[in-house]
Amino acid sequence: MAAEEVSFQSNGFDPLTWHDDYIDQNGNKYCVLPDDELPTDIDTPPSMHNKRTLYYQQSLLSKDEAASLQYAAEQSDNFIESNRIAGIIEDGVGIAEPLTTILDPILSSTILPWARDVSSKPTLTVADALIRTYDPSEECLHLTEHYDESAYATVIIPLNDPNEYEGGLYVQSGASSNTRRHVPFTTAGDAVLHKYDVMHGVNVQSGKERCSLVLWFGENEESVKSKTVPWVIREAKSSVHAAFLFAFNSQHGLLGFNRDLEIAKQYYGWASRRGHALSEYKLWLIEEDATHSDRVQTEPVAVDM
Repeated sequence: MAAEEVSFQSNGFDPLTWHDDYIDQNGNKYCVLPDDELPTDIDTPPSMHNKRTLYYQQSLLSKDEAASLQYAAEQSDNFIESNRIAGIIEDGVGIAEPLTTILDPILSSTILPWARDVSSKPTLTVADALIRTYDPSEECLHLTEHYDESAYATVIIPLNDPNEYEGGLYVQSGASSNTRRHVPFTTAGDAVLHKYDVMHGVNVQSGKERCSLVLWFGENEESVKSKTVPWVIREAKSSVHAAFLFAFNSQHGLLGFNRDLEIAKQYYGWASRRGHALSEYKLWLIEEDATHSDRVQTEPVAVDM
């Protein structure tokens, strides 16, 4: 009797569906995330929440190209065992041979033209790239949900068969984990692109290890060189996600923003009033911290006599 074929992938989250009727004029499939936080009790233009789109291209890389990158990462002197990461590009500059030798021609001939096409951003420029492995038998199993706050767009490409492990990439369209959706891939070398406004994470539960190439892009060469996020500034009053990132960067003084807690509170408040629950939570934390500080300062101090 032939062995039963076991196919992993979804880890309990509803999967995104790449519909054939969603194929755009260039042959790229895409899926628009539902907005699980769009308020029903206030008059909020849906554009504030954006149509967050993931683009999908099957076999953007060949299986041989994917396998060669995985092997080179595993053999690289730049591979960090503790977090299973092999850095390739930092701030637009290659940092690891022979990984850059393998990636550069694929990047220039295949990945970058595709990413520029689907993002409608012909000046898109690579800022950072790495290969990361998640092994279910070790502690490196997941990456908690987050925004890629420094990237205009992100591309994720599985380098090994995505049907050999349970879980993988998911997107989260609201503050609750109940809004997570699994991102399905068909084979090694498939590619997904999302922009800065998509919250996402990784969860690998069982099966073999997951190895993927991740690339982060600035909207142009200048934004990569200056380590700034002009798209966040530009869209902070038309997108709750950009407003959240504007507030976060202001709160912590990141990516060219001056540290300004009052500005952070303004933008968290703006986004929270338009239904962005994570902004509401961040604003609550700031106010709670301020209340605690005031309480500590007004408490009587005991003096030994």
